[in-house]
Amino acid sequence: MIVLGVVAAACSTGTAGTTTTEAVTSTTTATTVQAPAIAVAAPATTVSPGNESATADDDEAFTETTDLVYMKTDTFDFSMDVRTPASGEGPWPVVVAFHGFDDKLKDEMATTVVADEAAAQGMVVFTPSWVDFAALPITVDTFEAWKETANCAIAFAQQSAASYGGDPAATVLYGFSAGVGPALFGSLEPIDAPIEGCATDAPPTPPVGVVLGDGEYLLHSQNFDEAFAADPEAMQAEVAAMTDPSYWPPNLDARFFLWIASDGTNPRIIDNASDVPGWLALRDPSGSIRADLEQLGQLDDGVVSYIDAGQLLAQRLSEAGIDVTLDEYPGGHTTLDKVFELVGYLHQAVGG
Repeated sequence: MIVLGVVAAACSTGTAGTTTTEAVTSTTTATTVQAPAIAVAAPATTVSPGNESATADDDEAFTETTDLVYMKTDTFDFSMDVRTPASGEGPWPVVVAFHGFDDKLKDEMATTVVADEAAAQGMVVFTPSWVDFAALPITVDTFEAWKETANCAIAFAQQSAASYGGDPAATVLYGFSAGVGPALFGSLEPIDAPIEGCATDAPPTPPVGVVLGDGEYLLHSQNFDEAFAADPEAMQAEVAAMTDPSYWPPNLDARFFLWIASDGTNPRIIDNASDVPGWLALRDPSGSIRADLEQLGQLDDGVVSYIDAGQLLAQRLSEAGIDVTLDEYPGGHTTLDKVFELVGYLHQAVGG
C-alpha cells in the first residue's frame, strides 16, 4: 500500500541534552490523499568496552554509552553510541540510526534529536559512525566500503542489543539525507558473509521497518559524476540496487516510511532524452527511471530533486508489494521541525 501524505508545518524543535530529553510535542497534522495510479511496463560478537556517560535516575529519560568500536580498518576505527531507555521494561525495539554526510557528533539534524526522543519513548537506539572521509573522493570502491560498514554496523547492533534490553528481531533502520544510503544498503543489499574488520561474523537479520528522509536514491548529484564517468556499469548497478525490485532480496518484508521536503532538495536540471552521455542517461541506461518519472509527472518542472527520487522509490516499493508510506513536508532539508513525526514512524514500523 502506498499512501501519499501532504503534511502541515511542524512546531516541534526536539532539543535535548546528551543524557536526558523532554517529551516532544507537535501540532502537525497529515492529510492522506489518493496516490496517482501508475501504469507499469510488461556467530559471535566481540563488544569493545564503551564509555557509560550517565547513570539513570527518575529524572532521566535515557542513558547513553559511547564509543563502542564495531569495525576496524587500516586507517580508521568505526564506533557507535547506544541510548537505552531509563525506565520501563524491555525488550525494546532496536533502531540503527545513520547520520548524514557529516561527523555523527556534529550532525544534529540526522541523529541526535531523533535518537534522543526515540530512546525517551522506549527504544534502544544505536548511532554508528560510517563515513570515512579518508576514502573520498567517491568511487565504486567507496560504495563497497560504505556497504560493508553499514551491514557490519547493523549486525553488531543486533548482536549487542540484548545487553541493552533491546529486541534484535524488532530492528528498524533510520536514515536522513546521505544516511539513507547505509539504511538502504542494510535493507536492500544485505551481506551474508563475514566482513573484514567487523567485530561480529554474524550477518545482519532483515529489519522490520525502514524510515528514510529526503535522500538521494538516484545518485543524481554532481558528487557522484566522477564515479559514473570512471565506471558507469558498476555505478548503474548501485542505482539499480536502490531502485529496481529485481535486485532486492526475495525475503524483503519491511514497512517503509519515506518523507520528502517540498522545497525540493538538491535539484539538478534534466539532460535531453537524446543526450546519451548526459547525467541521467548514465544513471538510467534502460530509460526506465525517466519513463516512470515522466508517468508520475515528476519531470514537468525540468529538474530532478529528492522529491522525484522519493516518489520513484515509493512507486517501485509499492509495485513490489511492499508496504510504503510517503509524506511530503513543507520547508527544506531538516529534521529539527518534525522529530515527533519521525519517531512516530519508528513506532509504526514495529507495529506500535
